Amino acid sequence: MNTLVEPPPKRGMGCFGKGCLTLVVLAILLVVVGVGGSFLTVRRVYLSDKPARMPEASPASETASVTPQETSAPAPNARRAEVRERLDTMKQAARAHEQTDTELTAADINALIAANRKSGGTASVGIDGDVLQAQFSIPLKRLDVPFRNAFGLADRYLNATVNIVAPPGTNASNVQLGEVTINGHTVPANVLDWELPGTGRSLRTYIIKYANQYGVTGGEIRDGKVILHTSGH
Repeated sequence: MNTLVEPPPKRGMGCFGKGCLTLVVLAILLVVVGVGGSFLTVRRVYLSDKPARMPEASPASETASVTPQETSAPAPNARRAEVRERLDTMKQAARAHEQTDTELTAADINALIAANRKSGGTASVGIDGDVLQAQFSIPLKRLDVPFRNAFGLADRYLNATVNIVAPPGTNASNVQLGEVTINGHTVPANVLDWELPGTGRSLRTYIIKYANQYGVTGGEIRDGKVILHTSGH
């Protein structure tokens, strides 16, 4: 008699999948429409016909992720598995109301991005001291943006750079973006709090959703790392 064996549950990618990229692009496009005045201006000024070059991945010799017993950083696949395991452990600790801290280097975050076939190659993160810089080069043809074809945006790329500083006491409800640059043009940094038409929600509400999914109650950026906290309450 054959026995059906259920496959193991798929691990979530948090905010590294296609749905989140679509949301980010939609929010940013709505902001630049408010600044530029029309989708024609957005296409010509804020979008590019070429992708931006993404920085090289963090070298394997990055010492921030090497333990005293190791002589080199883990291989890419091993790193991804180890980072996912850390995030799962953090989620379990939050569910058990345990206080814990989880540290992520730029290489850790980039490993998660690269692991997803829908987001790989479209984003890269670097951390210099207490400043995180995220770079995006997202081809709109890969996303289900509602007005993409109607306004001739399918052949365009959203090339953007976002700086984030998160001092102690930062959480999903108060985190702020620093400088936001799209195709070389500075746009308002308060994009997180702009309401998305038809949803009644801002981009911040989705950040809060993902933070709650993993039980993250706070975080900070320092010493070249993102440090996520669960409060234990």
